[in-house]
Amino acid sequence: MTTVSDPAAAGWLAEARPALRDAVRIGPGLQKGTAVVHVIGDRDTHAFLRVGPREAFLMSQLDGQRTLADIGVQYAGQFGKRLGEAHWQQLLGLLHSHALIDPAAPEQLDAVREKTEVARRAAGKSPLLWRRPLPGAAELVVPLARRIGWLLHPLAAVPLALLGTAIAVFVLLDWGTLWSAVSDSPSRWTAALVGFIVGWLVIAGHEFFHGIACVRYGGRPTEIGVMWRFPMIAPYCKVDDVVTFPRPGQRVVTSFAGIYVNLIALIPFAALWLWGPQSGWWHGLAAALLLFGVTAAVANLVPVLKLDGYHMLEHATSTSNLQGESFRFAGAFLRRGPAGVAGYPRRAKVIYTGYAVLATAILGPAIVFLVRSWYFSLAHWWNPGIAVAVLAVEAVAVCGLLRWAVVWKRRATEAA
Repeated sequence: MTTVSDPAAAGWLAEARPALRDAVRIGPGLQKGTAVVHVIGDRDTHAFLRVGPREAFLMSQLDGQRTLADIGVQYAGQFGKRLGEAHWQQLLGLLHSHALIDPAAPEQLDAVREKTEVARRAAGKSPLLWRRPLPGAAELVVPLARRIGWLLHPLAAVPLALLGTAIAVFVLLDWGTLWSAVSDSPSRWTAALVGFIVGWLVIAGHEFFHGIACVRYGGRPTEIGVMWRFPMIAPYCKVDDVVTFPRPGQRVVTSFAGIYVNLIALIPFAALWLWGPQSGWWHGLAAALLLFGVTAAVANLVPVLKLDGYHMLEHATSTSNLQGESFRFAGAFLRRGPAGVAGYPRRAKVIYTGYAVLATAILGPAIVFLVRSWYFSLAHWWNPGIAVAVLAVEAVAVCGLLRWAVVWKRRATEAA
């Protein structure tokens, strides 16, 4: 196998047979606004690159067997256009700069790793978001996947998920009884505290199972650690390789794996509630665990919170930045009508319209409910006039905070 080190050499187009490194994966096409993008992932350096469909097609042909001339003929048949030498130089230069062509020098791979790590640390820090990776935590996932990965096999996962779902429905239907068991329990604060600690450990298992699912489909988690995401602190697991999985089902399952853990954790909690002591501290603890577990599972499913449910929807629709692009689409339509979204393909119009309607249906009533409840609380404590004034000040503060966060993120992106 030969590689291209000097594209200007005589006969290079006819003879060169470059190949991508074995660790490089070409992700499927994802709708992003009016365009389709492919994510190129390097599982050695954990670096990622976004390219268009034409570049992805060419990269998929670089197998070390076909010459660039052969690939050029296939490209012309696919896209109706032949590539000149300058186009090949540009593409191969891009691939060489990211150490994607085989072979790559060790020092080049190290440079890419270092650059990727610096970018990842910068992306994980802001006044509203902060991540602290735990050294060695990501490496634990592979042996864990060998030991308990069978829980993700459909023969085990389907019945366990259905049983957990049935328990969640029971909890939602009998919420008042469970809440009374917590509030009436002796030392209810200790029961609530223990329930919170156990629930936090379940969330840690939730994150590890994202990594285990990622390993099941050939990827690797890049980080596992603790995250501050306003206004909460929780474990997190980065499974960036998911965007290179070829089938939507694999990507959806990887995102669902965490909620799956929340559901199966309800099974022992329900057993304690049904067959444990029917009063007292343990009864209150069982109720607290069930309430916390179902709340966590339901919250993760809400598709506007950018948690697991959002990513499942994003993967199922094969889109990138579904929320941001949907809001951008809606804004363009509101400003200019159909002319503002004329450049979008039909599929994108359906997806972005559907998500915008869904987000409005969820956020609208939720905001009205929260504002209404807070208003009546303030009016009860003071008077309606003060309640309105406080709400107005809070609205201005929230708008200012959101504007500041957007500007801060834009400046950080430009600096990077």
